[in-house]
Amino acid sequence: MIKFNETFSFERDIFCWNLHESYIGKDKNGADKLHTSTTYHPSLKFICNYIIDKGCGDCESLKSIIKYLESASVVSAELCLALADKDIIGDL
Repeated sequence: MIKFNETFSFERDIFCWNLHESYIGKDKNGADKLHTSTTYHPSLKFICNYIIDKGCGDCESLKSIIKYLESASVVSAELCLALADKDIIGDL
């Protein structure tokens, strides 16, 4: 599994790319618990689109969306570095 940041990690199986999103929620007793949800994507492009779309959804103004999208190149660079660390860039 490739850890992208504190929230997202991803991996590839024989069918698709799996994006795992971790977040702190509550268990049935009300205590903090780490939860993970998984979404399935046909390519890395779709994973990037999902992460960027989710980030834009957290923005509260058009100005903050524009600023977030300007930082998307940083996201792309971090993704490439994560892939290079796992030596799978050639497998894309």
